[in-house]
Amino acid sequence: MSESARRRRKEIRLAEVEIAVIRERYDVFSKEALYQAIQDGEVAPHPAWEDYIIWKNKEAHIASLRQATEGQ
Repeated sequence: MSESARRRRKEIRLAEVEIAVIRERYDVFSKEALYQAIQDGEVAPHPAWEDYIIWKNKEAHIASLRQATEGQ
């Protein structure tokens, strides 16, 4: 495995940990469940909206890294 592939895999793991922290903070399984909890007023919108956006961005980043890793 190349050094760049190892770095991408490490970035993926770190992003997954960050998502896990958000999941645990709000006791939700998916970003959609977090979104719904915000909409329903079950969680305070701040900082939940920021965490929701971070979660979405982390998932997109993970997908991009996985695609780059598979392309090698």
